[in-house]
Amino acid sequence: MLITDLDKHLNRGPVPKDYPSNRRTFYSPIDDVHGALVDVLASATRSVVLSMYGYDDDELAGLIAKHLDNPAMYVQVSLDRSQAGGVHERLILDKFKAEMDSNNVAIGSSEKGAIAHRKMLIIDGVWTVTGSTNWSASGEQKQDNELTVTCDANVAAEARHILDLSHSAMLTQMQARAARGGTTTYHAQGKP
Repeated sequence: MLITDLDKHLNRGPVPKDYPSNRRTFYSPIDDVHGALVDVLASATRSVVLSMYGYDDDELAGLIAKHLDNPAMYVQVSLDRSQAGGVHERLILDKFKAEMDSNNVAIGSSEKGAIAHRKMLIIDGVWTVTGSTNWSASGEQKQDNELTVTCDANVAAEARHILDLSHSAMLTQMQARAARGGTTTYHAQGKP
């Protein structure tokens, strides 16, 4: 995928000539934020690392499930515990159970015990998606949100380090809940 492949999702007009050649920013509800997310996520060939607060988009969840089902793909998903407990979110997460043997899905809170509010996606160690957009119909299509896609391995590596720290903290939280007799639902130790 090329960054210019995402230009079809911009509804504000052409990209200015002096705009950074490795970045695109989308604004909902004006731009097709959902379409940009679908294209980036579908382009993954080696790895998907996701940290998401609101996770309620069936199509994006289907793409994650497809990647989880691919033994050659590394998938790491970190979700906020308060949001992942919703009715629709639980239905989505139930689909992941069978595919988690060699992958990581962790549900928890921030390292300081607050909500895990990040909305970040890293694809193949090169693409980084950030912004205020939750993965939901309202977040992608109705609310005033921003989504920035950057193609830069250095930016992706920096973000991956932070997401790995958060993911590790969530795994520790899940183990502590299990030790207290709670559940470790949706957790599987995966490949690095």
